[in-house]
Amino acid sequence: MRRPEYYNEKVVRLALIMAREKVKQCLEGRDVSSICSVVRELYDSVPRVSWLERGLARYALRTVHQVSQGVWRVDGIPALGDKHASYFVTFRDGRYECTCFSHTYGYSRRARICTHIAAVMLARRQVKITEYRPEGGGSEG
Repeated sequence: MRRPEYYNEKVVRLALIMAREKVKQCLEGRDVSSICSVVRELYDSVPRVSWLERGLARYALRTVHQVSQGVWRVDGIPALGDKHASYFVTFRDGRYECTCFSHTYGYSRRARICTHIAAVMLARRQVKITEYRPEGGGSEG
């Protein structure tokens, strides 16, 4: 069985570079794709550029998988410092929680909202935007 592409550090570095440029374009208003509307919305809630960049890189690397209603598995990326193969993010009572909260430095991740949650937030909002887009309604970003 082949390892996922996000086990390759070069692929992860490239994803981070691309995410950095995409977030910059979105926040400067140079890109109006659906993913940029999501990025701007999240930035209004959590104004941390590096958090958005890392979350977008995780999302772009296709590490987010919905397991059930309100539960997602986010594959761990060693090059981003993940020590576990996967993390589970839940959304319940209007709050996100991640299993990384119970691991090393979890108190810090909980206080600052981890990038596993950022990736899930991007995935959830992107799905909502594309679900309601009329046929032929523009680029996906």
